[in-house]
Amino acid sequence: MRLKQLYIWTMVTALLLAAYSSVWAAFGEDIEKPKPVFTQEGTDWVSELIPRGKSTPIRIRFNVDGGLLSKPSDIDFTDANRPNINWKNYRSGFFLLDIIPSTPGGEVTLNLSSNYFTSATDIWGFTERKNNTWGTIGIKTKSVKDEPTAISSVIRDGSVLDEDGTADGKIQIIIGPRDSFWGYAIGTLIIRFFGVFLVLSILMIGMLLSGKVFISIEKNKKEATPTSPPSAAPVKEEPEVYEAEPVPVEEIPADVAAAIGLGIHLYTNGGRNLRLPDAGMKAAAAVGLALHLEKTSGTE
Repeated sequence: MRLKQLYIWTMVTALLLAAYSSVWAAFGEDIEKPKPVFTQEGTDWVSELIPRGKSTPIRIRFNVDGGLLSKPSDIDFTDANRPNINWKNYRSGFFLLDIIPSTPGGEVTLNLSSNYFTSATDIWGFTERKNNTWGTIGIKTKSVKDEPTAISSVIRDGSVLDEDGTADGKIQIIIGPRDSFWGYAIGTLIIRFFGVFLVLSILMIGMLLSGKVFISIEKNKKEATPTSPPSAAPVKEEPEVYEAEPVPVEEIPADVAAAIGLGIHLYTNGGRNLRLPDAGMKAAAAVGLALHLEKTSGTE
């Protein structure tokens, strides 16, 4: 019963946490902001991060033709002072790039490639300084099967894409790989949906295992406790039934029986037929006759 209650409370807590996260996400808090880690490979820089709506890390490679790329860094769109940016469309986050062109005022070609990109992935940045317009920077996409999707864009030192807007031999640009919000929404929904069930499954397995451990401990305690043998129930003794042995009865001869009967008859009837004067004499005569008959075995 306790395990069942714990399981129900765990499910309720997990659902409340999921709902809490969804509510904060709906109100605009960027709870899935990517945290990239940059490493240099030759003249290229590689960013490894977990994008929004995904649970496994991806790699984005940065390369510049016609210039030198310094170590990129991630940046929040609020720091970029860009209005009307929906960060949900930028699953990989935003990047600040510092590029030194080969010649001041010259052009460089910025290349980004990743297996995470698709043919619909675009690169957005600052395109109009007066109105703070944030839009596509003009790209070319090359998608080859079994190879990372490559996106390239030409950037001129001092152009509108350059943050300082001056051809001073330094190009600073803030960009963000952009994908449709629906892809992000569907990916996030799938991850959270299966994530909740995964967490609940792990908790359920943990509770089942812990239940078995507790049962085993309780069983060991019971086995270790000495138990007295159960007292035997008193045996009810059945009363002995003795069968009386038949008493042998000696058969009385017919003449003796007749004499006894005659004596009894004379005694009870008062000897009226014998006309004896005294009742005592009658009784004595009857008894005597009976004894006489018994001794003589009725020969007379």
